[in-house]
Amino acid sequence: MRAMKWVAVALLAGTLAAGAMDTGTDPAHKYAWGENVGWLNAHSDHHTVRIHYFEGAGGWLSGHVWGENIGWIVMGNAGGGPYANTTGSNWGVNLAADGLLSGYAWGENVGWINFEQTHGQPAIDIANGAFSGHAWGENIGWVKFSGAAPDYGVRTLAFDTQPMGTPNWWLANYGVNESYDAGDNLPAWRKFVMDVDPTVPGNYLRITSISTDGGETDVAFTPTSTLRSYTLIRRDDLMAGGWSNVVGQIDVPGTGAEQTLTDDEPASTLLYSVEVKVSP
Repeated sequence: MRAMKWVAVALLAGTLAAGAMDTGTDPAHKYAWGENVGWLNAHSDHHTVRIHYFEGAGGWLSGHVWGENIGWIVMGNAGGGPYANTTGSNWGVNLAADGLLSGYAWGENVGWINFEQTHGQPAIDIANGAFSGHAWGENIGWVKFSGAAPDYGVRTLAFDTQPMGTPNWWLANYGVNESYDAGDNLPAWRKFVMDVDPTVPGNYLRITSISTDGGETDVAFTPTSTLRSYTLIRRDDLMAGGWSNVVGQIDVPGTGAEQTLTDDEPASTLLYSVEVKVSP
């Protein structure tokens, strides 16, 4: 049996980011409102609120918000997150994988601001970066992150994507742009789809073996990710026809280790490929 070892990748769709790899606040959507303190600016001339996010794990916030009537509000202490919020030196606002916010911000003039879920339910929509809900300050009352009449709201650029579909937060985590190549002729955007470190040469999805046993063909490949899904595709002629999915081996969740997909009805001559895509 002849087999060709090659990898096809799927692309993400998304909107273009206002700024390359920008994880700060959208300048066009930067205001929160406090009934007792007025407008709060999450993207001032000197500071912005930044999102530090890791797929499937969540992350944390950093940076500053400016209130004309109350001064600076700091989203996390200088050590960075995730923040334990157990002492005066490990406080800050955390971001859960599903977008829920928790923890404390600090204002020198107003004290602690609590991002609590019981009543305020503050969150970020990780699909579009929009903040929602409220935060509570004992000395200032509720801070609201979005509203209407007038229409206002805070939105982060961290979840916007670049032209090939790579989110800003991922590029910022590795300090690369979409076209970055570690020397293996694979740009960073392809490695995002594979969920591998783009700065490591040779770090990409590959078929490691193809074997037959009892009338079936096993195709092994690595590395895999629990945040991606994989489909085994095949064709019997490289010059004619096209690829087709192998029945029962479509959108199989990754295991995080070397993985095998199986074709139960192989022909005498087949070419195999493994397609990877970002799981919903």
